[in-house]
Amino acid sequence: MGDFNNLISTIQKNCDLVDALHAQDYGLCIYLLKMRDYYRWRNNIPLTADLVNDDIHEWIRETEDYWDEIQGQAFGNLEINGNEFDVFDTDEINNELKKENLVYSGGLSYGAVPLFYLANLEEVRQEKGFQILISSNEHARGLFGPPALYRDSTIFIRKEALSQFLWSRYDEWQFKKRENPLGRAMGYYDFENDPISALEKMTKRELDTVIQHEIGEGLIGQKLGGVWQDMVVEFVHSKTEILLRAVRDLAVDCLTTLPFLLNEKKEASMHLYFSGFSDMRRELFPGLYLAYGHWSKTGEPEKMEELVSNGQGLWFDLSKEIISLYSSGGKKVQSKIDSLIEGVGNLSIN
Repeated sequence: MGDFNNLISTIQKNCDLVDALHAQDYGLCIYLLKMRDYYRWRNNIPLTADLVNDDIHEWIRETEDYWDEIQGQAFGNLEINGNEFDVFDTDEINNELKKENLVYSGGLSYGAVPLFYLANLEEVRQEKGFQILISSNEHARGLFGPPALYRDSTIFIRKEALSQFLWSRYDEWQFKKRENPLGRAMGYYDFENDPISALEKMTKRELDTVIQHEIGEGLIGQKLGGVWQDMVVEFVHSKTEILLRAVRDLAVDCLTTLPFLLNEKKEASMHLYFSGFSDMRRELFPGLYLAYGHWSKTGEPEKMEELVSNGQGLWFDLSKEIISLYSSGGKKVQSKIDSLIEGVGNLSIN
């Protein structure tokens, strides 16, 4: 592929343009943590290597100056094998790139923020009507690097981003080393003596969990349609957005992720899942977290299985009711949506 370096440069510039507009959307602590991870990637520094804070701070200053310079510029079209593509023509671009064992994503992430990346295509799977593109060795990316993306009937899995995310969880545990779900998950791996091998094993194990979650996203998305995402964008940066995301996650994970973990007896992955069980999800579905605690102590999954099974109908039916309410009143019914969700949360204790 003769224009490969130019392709990388164009996609990376597009990623930089997104960051110039949206990097400051994060709170300061999250922003600095993401910048540390991004610094590692931009400078090809292994996850196991120590970082020099002075170097990071200088790089952040230089990066922010660069973002100021380019802010407001237009995205550049991609040229591949003599053909020009709009940055959001993901399917057409990937039809060309698959010949080179590459994968590209150009779509919208949370809050309708554009997200681009280019990586090596490692594996293609088909499951439940979805094409799953698993990539590694990213050539271009932005500050926000989610391990997985769902677009139409395609699921993009980013192994490099997943490894980076899991390493950040290990760093978090290493700092406190408490007996909690994260500590229990880390107990299945020998990070202390062989961190590289431990991370590889953890990434391989969690890959299937991430895939199941994204399949759930796809199935729920097909049933609910595009109104849900429009609604999330409408209520961005509000309590309602947090509530909506929690409901969607509960609907998805009761449909696919948790049944998979229970059926396959994925103990380490189950602990990791509940280590990321947000405060809002715990508030809306407290019985599930209590059932996890019982399972963790006794190994008895029956209560959790019952709640997950019941949750499939509960959270999906609630999602449909929310859409109906929003469709009838738009932003005017925001407080009613909040009350509806919080009311169902009060009923989901058992």
